[in-house]
Parts: sequence; C-alpha cells; structure tokens
Amino acid sequence: MYDLVIKNGKIIDGTGSPSYLADVAVKDGKIVKIGKNIGDGCETIDASGLCVTPGFIDSHSHADSSILFLPEQREKVEQGITTSITGQCGESVAPISKDAKPEDFTKVVEGVGLSYDVRRSLAVFLDKTRDFPQGCNTAVLMGHGSLRRSVMGMENRAPTDEEMEEMKKRLREALEHGCLGMSFGFFYAPGCYADTQEGVELAKVVSEYGGVIASHIRSEGDDLIKAVKEFISIAEAARVRAVISHHKSYARDENWGKVTHTLRMIDEANARGAEVYCDVYPYTASATVLSEMFIPKAELSKPREERVKLMDDPEYREMLKKYISGRYGKEEFSWVKTTTGNPYPDCQGMTISQMAQKFGKDEFTMLFDYMRDSGLRSSACFFTICEEDMMTVLAHPRAMVCTDSGNAGNNTFYHPRLRGSFPRVLGRYVREKHVTTLPEMIRKMTSMPARVYGLKTKGLIWENMDADICVFDENKIIDKADYDNCHAHAEGLSYVIVNGKIVVKNAVSNGGKYGKVVLFNER
Repeated sequence: MYDLVIKNGKIIDGTGSPSYLADVAVKDGKIVKIGKNIGDGCETIDASGLCVTPGFIDSHSHADSSILFLPEQREKVEQGITTSITGQCGESVAPISKDAKPEDFTKVVEGVGLSYDVRRSLAVFLDKTRDFPQGCNTAVLMGHGSLRRSVMGMENRAPTDEEMEEMKKRLREALEHGCLGMSFGFFYAPGCYADTQEGVELAKVVSEYGGVIASHIRSEGDDLIKAVKEFISIAEAARVRAVISHHKSYARDENWGKVTHTLRMIDEANARGAEVYCDVYPYTASATVLSEMFIPKAELSKPREERVKLMDDPEYREMLKKYISGRYGKEEFSWVKTTTGNPYPDCQGMTISQMAQKFGKDEFTMLFDYMRDSGLRSSACFFTICEEDMMTVLAHPRAMVCTDSGNAGNNTFYHPRLRGSFPRVLGRYVREKHVTTLPEMIRKMTSMPARVYGLKTKGLIWENMDADICVFDENKIIDKADYDNCHAHAEGLSYVIVNGKIVVKNAVSNGGKYGKVVLFNER
C-alpha cells in the first residue's frame, strides 16, 4: 500500500505544461505513481478542485542559521516552500571571522556542540549538520564575505597571493563536502572591497565543481547597469551558471525602468552562451541593516565600536547627511520602516519620520540617534521599488521567486516577504494581475530553481522524484501578512508535503521536521 495518495487533483507538474487531472501516490518519500484511480494509501488527501504542484523552492533564502536554531522553519513551509537555497548575499553560517573568539561559539543544539572549530569551516559544518531534521529541505552556498572575513578579516584591500590560495582551498573543501557554490555580496562589507578579478578567480573554482554563483550585485540603484555588467563578466570569464539576486532598481525614482535594460543584458549574455538567471521577491520594499544603506562602504571596515562612537561626532553626522542626500535624493525618512533591532520598545514598527515626530527631533537627527542606540545593528524596510519594475522582472522567463529571508524567531516586526512571497505571487500577480500563466509561474517556482541549483530529484511532479508537494486552491491562495501584521498566515494553501510527509494543513505547520540538508554530492 502507498504511504500517501493525493486523489483527483489538478496536476501542474512544474514543466510549464498545461494541467491535467490525476492521482499521485507516494511511498518512502518518493512519487511512485501518477494516474487515475490508482488506489488508496495509508493516508489520503482529496484534492478535488485543488492544484497539486511541486513544493516551492526559495531560490534566495537566509535560513542557513535556521538549520541550527529554528529547524521547524515554519515561515518557509507555511507558504509552501519545501526547499531553501541559503548562504546568500555573501553571508553563510560558516566560516566565521578569523577574529572571532572561541567562547562565542559553544552553544549546543540538538546534542551537537557547535564548537569554535566547527564554525570555522563550512565543510565541517555541513558534515556535522547533514542529518539535522528540518521543516523544509535546505541547501547551502558558501558566502564570499564570510570566506573573506575568515581569511582577511574586514581588510579593505586586495588579497595577497597566499590569502587568495587559502580562500580557494577553503572554498574547494566546502564544495567537496556539499555546498552548492558561492554567493557574492558586492553590496556589503567586506565583499564590496573585492575587485572583479577576485570574483573571477573564486568563481572559476566553483566552475570546476559544476556549481553556481549568485550575487547581491554592487549596486541596485544609480550604478545598476554597471553592476550587472560586472557580474555577467564574472560569470562569462569563469564559465559558470549565475544568478543575479533579488533583481530590482531602487534608491532614486529616476532609476525606475532600468530593469528593462538589465533584463535585455541577461538575454544577450545567454544568447552568447552564458547561463544567467535572476530571482525576485514580490514587494515594493527591500530590507537590510540601516548601516549598510546609510554609511559609506569605506567606513564599514572600521570596528563596530568605533563606528558607534563616531555617530556622536557632529562632523561625522554632517558627512553622513551629505552622503545620504546625494545617494537617495531625500531628506525625510517616511520610506524607512523599522523592523528588527529597534532600541525603543514603544516605537516598534514605526518609520523614522514617525519616530522623529514622537521625539520632537529633525529626521536626520532621529536617524543617527536610532542607528547609534541600536549599536548599528537595526534593520528596516525601505520603500523604494517600483511595482511595475518588479512585475517586469517577475514575468521574465529566467526569473525565479524568492523570499530573501530567513525565519522570524522571536521578532515582532519583519518584512512580510519572510512569510508571504509565494502565496502573494500566485494570488496577486498571477490570478489578479496576470503577470504570466499559472503553469509558467509554477515552473519559475519549482523546476527552474531545481535545475539552476542542480537539485536533480526536485521541482517536478514526476514518478521517481522527491515527494515535495503543494496542494492549494488557485482561486483563493493569497498572502495575508503585511508590514504591520507580519505573522498572518496565507489563505488557500491546503497542504504542504516534504519528503512524503504532511507538514502543513491550511497554512499551519504541525511542527514536523521531514526535510534535510541537501548536499551537492548527494543531489
């Protein structure tokens, strides 16, 4: 007898092909039969009137630390995600900085001591966590920024030959132990201190293993076109598959529309024989740490304690004011909504403008006081993205869907993409705005990221594929989380199945941990 049978569903198989009616049988974590009237299972789901699709693959996730600390991965599975591609934007859970102290890495999780030595190496980390049960499957990229810090600290310079060889060595070890490739964070320190050639040299190592590179490119605003050109040049020089992360154009309104040009650049590169993709989240706000948005990159190599002290210096504040005004063309901050790390308990979720009014301060003073009092650790949502641009990217045949998020933990306010990205795409942008067809969007959520990241047994409702499956009502599915009510569950998501086991009913996780860490050498 089958373990599970999903009966009478509208199968959208992930290839982009039209739907058809059939039953799906699951046994031992695999799809073993697809057809009509195939019998019963130990458990049966009646999917009459519902869509049955592959589980969604979050092509850009920051849930690698969730492997350890939030393994149920509720916000992932409760929006239909069954696999996350983590270690993005140049940041991975290992290796830690060469300046890290052993006493900071002694926490025990699930009976495994996460010692200093374990966290120094992504290879060892993957070995130690490969059998950790997860709410959804998790695959990991090596973060270039993390790798650079582990060898060079926060140095704002090119690596020596010896340092470059050490980075290559550590990258090779991680690839051999299961990481999928490398992510660059050219926007963030210390990744922003690397030149193009450093990127090429490391990308060539990834190419040796058939892996993939992804990047938060150097600019998503005024220098967007230049930044896309740089990353494509790295991909072409290294002959490696590449993904432009959370593709958008923002900062100034004058930058809106540039994605039409950059998508054409992607098409032209692919016509030359490259393999370049992008991903996108379906919102008009980005989110990151305020200091990365409002402090010049050269300053970020300084120790945090020094930078916090500088926030009280009137001359330093004046320099920052000129930098911010020149970069964003704005002197008010209603477009900056605080999320994690707010140092003022009664101001959770407020914009900087609202806080300035509350405390009777001008807006720049409020911004600088807020950053100082949070120890430069606070994050925010930044409303600077044009919805038409976002839909243009979302419709592109090489664009995948992502959350650009980890898991919520104890946070009260966070970007709603963490919980709602995939239902929002299906509800608002497929059903309501007709950005593309439902079968094509499912392809962009499933088989395309599976192919890009080399997940050979995922992303399709085919026999012998992993039984990662979503069941939803195409007429009802929609996100309900927003910037003020971040925790609201989606509607219309009936079931999520991970490796043949039901983990979600009606968009609520049962706490099951049936996923695993997916390793490069086990794909």
